[in-house]
Amino acid sequence: MLLVIGNKNYSSWSLRPWIALKVLGIPFDELRIPLYRPGSKERILGYSPAGKVPVLRDGDTVVWDSLAILEYLAERHPQLWPTDRAERAQARAIATQIEVLAEPARFGYLELVERLLACSFVPPDPEEVMTLGHEVMTLARQLGASGVDPVLSWEMSGLIEGEAKWDAALGAYRVGRRYALDRFPLPFVEDLEISRGDGPLASLHLTWREPDRLVFEINVNVPRTRGTIAYEVAHNIYPGDYLHMAILTQRTFALDGRVAACIKLKNAPENVIAEGIEEVAPFRLHPEHGPEEELAWKLEWLRRAACLMAAVRLRGAGESRDEVLQQLQRAGHMSPERAAQELDRIEHPLWGTYLYTYWLGRHLVEEADRRAGSAARRAGYLGWLYGALHLPETFASESTRVLTPSRR
Repeated sequence: MLLVIGNKNYSSWSLRPWIALKVLGIPFDELRIPLYRPGSKERILGYSPAGKVPVLRDGDTVVWDSLAILEYLAERHPQLWPTDRAERAQARAIATQIEVLAEPARFGYLELVERLLACSFVPPDPEEVMTLGHEVMTLARQLGASGVDPVLSWEMSGLIEGEAKWDAALGAYRVGRRYALDRFPLPFVEDLEISRGDGPLASLHLTWREPDRLVFEINVNVPRTRGTIAYEVAHNIYPGDYLHMAILTQRTFALDGRVAACIKLKNAPENVIAEGIEEVAPFRLHPEHGPEEELAWKLEWLRRAACLMAAVRLRGAGESRDEVLQQLQRAGHMSPERAAQELDRIEHPLWGTYLYTYWLGRHLVEEADRRAGSAARRAGYLGWLYGALHLPETFASESTRVLTPSRR
């Protein structure tokens, strides 16, 4: 077995399989070709059809690309990856993230989505998107909005920012907190800070601060309607992301001795179901709600579809930025400012792929909740939903296993 590599001091791709072979104790021959010298490219092409290092030659088999080499080695030496399925998928996602951050154009959009999230990409169903669009348009007109785009007119007339937004967000937080402490069947201890933030990509969100602080940041400079604020708070705090994290840290993985920052990695497979939990959080918190809330929440779902398809068009099909901006404004009923904000997310090498978690995750969790029926409010089901790391490809079968005893 021959491993052809570049300079170890600055070819980190070469070090990946080299370290793996050393750690596993696999005998191999090493050939180092100094990079960026006269004749380097020609020498590498003698071993690698791609003209890049590293490349592994094992008999007649030639494997290039560091991750492909690791997967090839793992077939013979399974201990290369974690034995636990969720941890193994997470480890692969971490490896891919490192490559993307170092070389953003390394993967195509759909390939990157599938690598990071360990699932097949299925685009939004056009009929479903059309039905959702019709629903929000009907609600906007029922609420008295008119004009060329009644949905956008309704939203623009109700936007708040500054102290009004701060007060609305804190009010929504208190409502969610009462639910989590009084009605949610799993006990936990709140350890959360609340502050003002100015991140350009977020209206409000939950974020980590070293070493182990969780902070609810509210950007009062990004205008939102009161219904959208309620959606975002439920999504990010109660009964969404923060409650999910609290259950994981305090009830599940604390028993394994894991630190909180290792539990839920952005752009890893477990975040598909995590975002599904967050997308349905407003409806879990407020099963009875008015048309203003219904419109605001369903509009955000419609915008998820618009942003996802915009990502495919921009990063997959190569459409222009202007074309995609127009599509976001039209399909997502967005102002130019909101469309530009969403496009900034789409263009980010990792945030853009994360968009798929919202769409797929919501559908998976909605279906599990529907099948659970009244059990969806009980400790057994919610303990499983909030208290484990789920893979999208196995979530449906796991939900069947969990729900079967509850129906006896």
